[in-house]
Amino acid sequence: MKITDIKSAVIGSNVVLRVMTDKGIDGYSQIENPAGYVRPLIPHFKNMILGCDPSNVESVLRRMRRFAAFKPWGKVFSSIEMALWDIAGKEAGLPVYKLLGGKVRDRVRVYNGSFIDPNPPHQKADTPEKRGENILHLNELPEGFTIVKTPAFWHTSFYTETDAYNTYGNDFIGYHNGSLLTESALNASIDYIARIKKVVGDKVGLAFDIGPGFMPTDVIRLAKAIEPFNVLWLEDSIAGDYTPFTMAKVFRDITSTTTTPIHTGEQIFLRQNFMELIETRAVDVIGPDPADVGGISELKWIAEYAYLHGILMAPHGTFDGVFGMAALTQVCSTMPSNYIAYEFPGINPAWWFDIVEGIPNNFLKDGHVKVWDAPGIGVTFNINKASGYLNAEDKDFFM
Repeated sequence: MKITDIKSAVIGSNVVLRVMTDKGIDGYSQIENPAGYVRPLIPHFKNMILGCDPSNVESVLRRMRRFAAFKPWGKVFSSIEMALWDIAGKEAGLPVYKLLGGKVRDRVRVYNGSFIDPNPPHQKADTPEKRGENILHLNELPEGFTIVKTPAFWHTSFYTETDAYNTYGNDFIGYHNGSLLTESALNASIDYIARIKKVVGDKVGLAFDIGPGFMPTDVIRLAKAIEPFNVLWLEDSIAGDYTPFTMAKVFRDITSTTTTPIHTGEQIFLRQNFMELIETRAVDVIGPDPADVGGISELKWIAEYAYLHGILMAPHGTFDGVFGMAALTQVCSTMPSNYIAYEFPGINPAWWFDIVEGIPNNFLKDGHVKVWDAPGIGVTFNINKASGYLNAEDKDFFM
């Protein structure tokens, strides 16, 4: 079997990849959205792997790995990797988890970061109490989320220009470059978490995506102040979204001062860039995203290495779409006991579920996704339905 082509199309807000073979077995994946700008990079990798056997996944990846990097290059590399596993599983007639060593759990816990509640108690959660009530409602839905991550602080518009010294504001695509907080802003941050926790109690596990944008001294003060609330983690306080570096030594200084778990990792490409974070125990929880880190086999390797060092695993996945959700379910079913939960992607628009096949009914219940046994990643396109969502320039995607 040989790779004959890689096609791409925009469906909704995701770029979708189709890796084609001479046996007529196709592998599909989604590049995390928004990702239209990555399409010019696809031929860069395609030309390296045409004629290769896609079922020899690592051999194919070795051809591409040295020519990839952090976003956006890692996005394309990672999505090709997942499509290769889809092909390998389909050819073998097995779900991908069987090729990754086999599952150790039949249900995979997920956490909510971007799932949209169709009817929340408050359409505008403009107080901590309203936010807490919305979080509780996510647990009451049939999906029954038991862990919810909520954005806060530098990850939102929580702070104003007067809340930090020498703040730069939103000077880069909407992301904050913060500075040292005023005492009143720090107190408001502590109060915000305390008030949400008072509403939620221990009914739902709470995590907070708080940056990047913090100075280390403020993270330490915040983390120590909220220790009594037993939050699951504080995410990406000093590095994270779209930062092509890890700052492991600074994270280590923070983690060593508090019992509040510190988390990072969604932007990082490849296991080598996790080594210092893991080997120095710079954080308590890591959250690689399979659509950025190098794919699901890379995610598996990092999870095992983190386990050896006593570090927890909570993979990121908010923009990975329905194919990313299926891939996360496959690989997370194989992870060791340091696994907490993966971030359930926001499958938006909802019509995505109408144009794919293979996902069981009621697959998400009580905060868990049931692992299913369809060959490959476990989901594929209904070509007749999906074709109606192709743009004019992509009409040959399924041909």
